[in-house]
Amino acid sequence: MTDANKVVKLLAEASKRGIVTPSIRTLERYGLDEFEWLQLLADQGWQCPICLQTRGKWNTDHDHVPKWKAMLPELRKKYVRGILCWYCNHRRVNSRMSSDEAQRIADYFRAYEQRRDA
Repeated sequence: MTDANKVVKLLAEASKRGIVTPSIRTLERYGLDEFEWLQLLADQGWQCPICLQTRGKWNTDHDHVPKWKAMLPELRKKYVRGILCWYCNHRRVNSRMSSDEAQRIADYFRAYEQRRDA
């Protein structure tokens, strides 16, 4: 399949799902084009990877690394973590949270659930 066919296919699937892509200005802020953004969401199964919702306002989640705003957009793309629903991006995922910290939180909840259900 050619790149043009892939873009058309992704756009058709996004339209079918009622997904609105970010503005060109927003995409440029993250160093992405519309295809790359849609591909990220498609790779996640067209859902928020945190809450598994398939509808809502989508946010481009990125790592808050030093001097991110001064980087060229092509470099910023490297720090895009994925696409999250608005709620998870603003309420559940701390912008500076490491994977180790997230794992400790998951372990904490898992230990509680095991005690509770024992």
